[in-house]
Formats: sequence, C-alpha cells, structure tokens
Amino acid sequence: MSVFNGEKYLREAIESILSQTYTDFEFIIINDGSIDSTDKIILSINDKRIVYLNNNSNLGLIESLNKGLKTAKGQYIARMDADDIALPERLKLQVKAFSENPNAIVIGSDYYSLTPKKLKHIKNRNNSDYQKAVLLFSPGFCHPTLMMKNIFNEKNIFYNKEYVHAEDYKLWTELSFLGEFLNVKEPLLKYRSHSSQISSNNKESQLLISRKIRGEFCKKLNFSLSERQFDVLNIIGDNNFITSMELLDDVESCLLHLRDQNKQQKAFGENSFNIFLHKFWFDSCGYTNLGLAAYSRYSRSMLSKVTKVTLDKKSRLLTKCLIRKFKKA
Repeated sequence: MSVFNGEKYLREAIESILSQTYTDFEFIIINDGSIDSTDKIILSINDKRIVYLNNNSNLGLIESLNKGLKTAKGQYIARMDADDIALPERLKLQVKAFSENPNAIVIGSDYYSLTPKKLKHIKNRNNSDYQKAVLLFSPGFCHPTLMMKNIFNEKNIFYNKEYVHAEDYKLWTELSFLGEFLNVKEPLLKYRSHSSQISSNNKESQLLISRKIRGEFCKKLNFSLSERQFDVLNIIGDNNFITSMELLDDVESCLLHLRDQNKQQKAFGENSFNIFLHKFWFDSCGYTNLGLAAYSRYSRSMLSKVTKVTLDKKSRLLTKCLIRKFKKA
C-alpha cells in the first residue's frame, strides 16, 4: 500500500488488512511524503506484520510501488489502496485460488464499488483468455483487487514510470505472457470511488498512454491493424459515445478484423475470444443515440451470434437503445 495524504480513510484501510482471516503476511506500507497525519496514523498501530517505509519526499505512486515490490519477501503480492476496504476473506480466498491454479500469475476478484450513495457489486469473469483479450481495450481488472505471483525481482518487471496514470495497464500486458489471469467470483474489496482519485484527475493523460499500450500489445500479439482500425480500437477502448451508423459499422469491422487476426495468430482460445468480441459489440451498440437502428444493426451482425445470448439480455439492449434515442430527442 502506497499512501500520500490519505488520512481520511487510511485507518479503516489498514485495519481491514490486519483483520484478515489469513494472517501470515507482511504488510508493506509506503508513506509517500505525506504532510497530513498519515505518519501518525501508521505509527499509532502496533502490529509486527507492518513494514513501514517512509519517503522523505513525494516520489509518486510508481516509484513507491516499485519500492514495495523490491522490499517484499512473500510468495505473492496483494495490492491495496489507502482508501479502500478489504473484506475479511480476501487474502485467504486469493491464496487458495493460487494453490489450486499453479499456472496463475494474476488473480483478481469481484468487488463492491463504494460511493456516498450506494454499494454496487461489480462482477468479472474467471476466464484467463477472456481477461487477457480485454487488454486490447482496457486493464480489465480493478488494480487494488489483485494478488500477483512475486516474480518481479526475478524477471526484472516493475511498474514503468513512462506509463504514468496507466502503469497498472502496462504491467498487466507484460504479465499476460507469463501465466494465467484468473478471478475469484466473489466480492473481496470495497473500492471507493471519489473525485479526488488520481485516475479521476488525470483522465486525458491516461487516455493517451492507454493508446500507446494498446499499440504495443497488438504488436506483441502480432495483430496487424490499419491506421483506421487502430483509431476505432481506441474509440472502443476509450468508451466513446457512438453518434453515427458509419462509426458503428467501423466498430463492427474492427472487431471482425480482430477475430480474423486471432484465428491467424492463435493468441486466445476461440470461445473465450468470441465472448470478448460479443461483449464489446453489445456494449458499443448500447452506447449510442441511434435507437432501433443500433439494435437492428446489432441483431444483423454475425458478432451477435458468436456466443449464446439470452432473450433477457437482448431485451435490456433494446430498452437501452430506445432510452438513449428518447433522451436525444
């Protein structure tokens, strides 16, 4: 855990780790030059499992996390943020998942999105090829839900400061070639969403770096894309609202091209990749103001047929398309 001026939620975050049902761990906390009461809060907690590293100045998240990785002695690394809450069984269930899946290198979990108004269960798939395919567009995992095999010093792989604000995304693309990506199908963290988060304050920079990561990942997979196809890949990855049928057609064409590339390169299992393709086609058709035209376009496409889709899910898409058309009008 790296913390910078995190006094508001820090004690609750620390106590949620110290009260885990799995108790055999070291808790590395890096105080990244805080000028609030962060230091006093950490020092007031008497627990021999805490390893306290104090930066004399603010070095930033990436350097602080790498400092933690280089210090860690454990077989696994669990990430934690200073404003989140780990549920009691988190470490136990993720260690258990590693023991049952020796080829795994990253294991995430479902989580609760915690806002001042509500607690929402965010689900993820326990499917390695699907999780890795999602990296074509986004990080996939929620960073502080992760437990990772501690191969960092051995492989000389760390968070890269050239990818600031998307350093987790870059790291996952590197780790994806070293083992399986799995997910505990149970919420193990309460992830706090608020306006002062780093990811909220650096959105534009994050988008630019993410585009660079997508390009590098495609290249490493030997996926060949035209300039326009790569532009559309970024439109999908950046979750841009689609306002024309021409762009929706381009999205379909891009996804079909990815399917062809995967058949050639055999990067991901076909069934898992089809689920991935359908998800982003389904989401793209729902994130438009094109109404029935978008739903009709979804239904006609072969991408709507690459995996089994329930009538209820199709009905939800139709409703979403109509609502967004109505809002436009």
